[in-house]
Amino acid sequence: MTKKMEKKYIPLANYFEVALQQEITLSFSELENIMGQALPNAAYLNRSWWKKTKPPLSHYLSWTNAGYYVIDVKLGTSVTFARTQMKTTSNISKNDDNPPAYIIRAIEASDARSFIHLQEEIFQKTDFMYNMENELDLTVQQLRKDLGYWKQLKNRTILLCILNGIFAGYAVVHGYKHSKAKHVASVRLAVKEEYQRQGIGSELMKAVERWSIQRDILRIEASVMEHNDGALNLFKKLGFQQEGIRQNAIKLNDTFINEYSLSKIL
Repeated sequence: MTKKMEKKYIPLANYFEVALQQEITLSFSELENIMGQALPNAAYLNRSWWKKTKPPLSHYLSWTNAGYYVIDVKLGTSVTFARTQMKTTSNISKNDDNPPAYIIRAIEASDARSFIHLQEEIFQKTDFMYNMENELDLTVQQLRKDLGYWKQLKNRTILLCILNGIFAGYAVVHGYKHSKAKHVASVRLAVKEEYQRQGIGSELMKAVERWSIQRDILRIEASVMEHNDGALNLFKKLGFQQEGIRQNAIKLNDTFINEYSLSKIL
C-alpha cells in the first residue's frame, strides 16, 4: 500500500488503517496535522481532488485502501469520510460508537509551531514537567534548526501522538553524542490531561523502543519526580527499573522533591 502513494500521505494512510469510526470529519488543519505536511493547493481549490480515484495521482489510496470514501467536502474547511462496511475488532466496546483513532509519527519541521504550543498547554496544567509555563524560551526557528541537526545525528527525535488530527502527546528521545554512550538515550514523555488514561503514554513508549532499537540504542533512561505516580506506574509496567534517587533535586512551591532515575535495557 505505502509503495503506491507519495511518502507525505503515508501517515494519513496509517490513520485510516486504525480508524474505527463509520464516519469521520476532519478539518484541513487536522488532516495536515496527521500528515505533518501541507495539503497541495489543489486540495484547497478543487472538490474533484478529493473525489478522484484514478491514476496518475494516488493520494486517495490513503483512505480508499482502508475502506473509506469521501462523502462531503467543504473547501478549505473540512472533509467527511465514510466507510462502506463496519470494521470488526475485539478491541472496541459495543457502547463506543465513535472511538478515537490516533497515530504516532516522528516530528516534521512543519510541526514546530504546533509542538511548542502543545508543550505550553501541558506546562499550564501540570507540575510534573521540568519547565514552567512560558519558561521554555524555544522559538519555531530554533526548533527547526535543532530538528535538522538531529537528523544528522540520527539518534534524537520527537515522536508525536495525533488523535483525530489533534496533538495529544509527545515523547522526546535524546541520544548521546559521545561514542562510548551512543547506545544510550534519555526520554521525556508528556500527554495532555484530557487524553490521559487512554493508553497513549504506553503506545508512545512502545514507539520509542521500536525507534531506538532501529538505531542501535539499547538503553533508555527517564527521570521522574517522586510524586508523579502515574508516570512511575507506567514506566514500571513497561519494564523500567529504578536505579537511584536524587535527593531534593526539584524545588516546587518552596518544597523540595526527590527525583527517581529509571532505565530499561532493550
